Amino acid sequence: MNVFSRLSEIVSVNVHALLDRAENPERMLAHLLRTMEENLASARQNAALAIAAERSLGRELEQNQALAEHWQEQARKALAQGRDDLARRALAHKLDYQGLAAALESQHAAALKLSVEVKGSLRALQNRVAEARRRQFMLVARQRAAQVRLEVERALSGPASVSFTRFAQLERRLMENEDRIAAQVEALRLDDGLEDELEKMERDRLIEQELVRLREEEDKPQV
Repeated sequence: MNVFSRLSEIVSVNVHALLDRAENPERMLAHLLRTMEENLASARQNAALAIAAERSLGRELEQNQALAEHWQEQARKALAQGRDDLARRALAHKLDYQGLAAALESQHAAALKLSVEVKGSLRALQNRVAEARRRQFMLVARQRAAQVRLEVERALSGPASVSFTRFAQLERRLMENEDRIAAQVEALRLDDGLEDELEKMERDRLIEQELVRLREEEDKPQV
């Protein structure tokens, strides 16, 4: 959880205090947000690993439980046919898989608890970073608006010829600023695809579970 703790500290920084001390507030904000997003990306990777580990253990646990039941049924069939030797061998397999399942149960329970905690922490961090993005957008927009007002006042107070030139420059700068702000807004809307990955992992788990169930049905004696 070190990544989560570090990111929480970064998000909690007093942004306004940093702006007061910065020579270039816009650059300082961009650097701060870039650092936060890098740490959030690392946190997402760790969360994905924890979730994948829990689901892998869950699948392995289910498989061993299913195999234990399978060999239990095989022992019954062998005993019904008077093959005590085969029944003993089947029961030995059953005990092996039961032992593996018992060992996996505690591991899976711990991994499940960690997975739930990681999901909650990751959601909280994503919300904090999203809030930081919104604050950056607003602060930069305010700073640029102030700069534009200053430029307009300077242009209006100068000679007429200079004013027209300054107005043309301001118009060009405003268009550039609008393009940059629009690009920032589009960038903020990008999705990292984590939910899609998690949904695919869950679907794979369900497919594996269905496959195990089909195998079990094939192994059942026909009535």
